[in-house]
Amino acid sequence: MPETFQKYHRHPARPLHRLKDAARTGQIIIMHCHLCRRTLNFLASDLMTVVAPDRPADAPLFPCSKCGKIDYVHVNLHGPSDADYGHLVIRRPGKVKRIQTWHSVLLGDEPP
Repeated sequence: MPETFQKYHRHPARPLHRLKDAARTGQIIIMHCHLCRRTLNFLASDLMTVVAPDRPADAPLFPCSKCGKIDYVHVNLHGPSDADYGHLVIRRPGKVKRIQTWHSVLLGDEPP
C-alpha cells in the first residue's frame, strides 16, 4: 500500500491524533466509502504494520478496495465498548502468500 497520502486539511483548533495514538488507546478505525457504501473496521494496531504510525488517524489511509476511489472514503475513530466484543466484524491481517515466478531462458544462461 502506498505510503504517500493526499493533503488532509483540518481545523487549526483540532488536535492532531496520529495512528500510533489510536493504537495506544485501542481504537478501531472505521472506513466508510460513500460511493459504494462499503464499511470496513480495522484495529489501529494492525494498520501500524502496514502504514506509517505518524499518519493522521482520521485521514483516509488507502482507497476503497471495492470501487478504488479515495475521494469518497470517510474515516471515523471508535473506542470499542463491551457490547462490540463478539459482534463487531474487524478486518485483520492474514497470511502472506509467496508466489513463485518462472522465466524462460536459454540453456546455459543465468535466470534473471
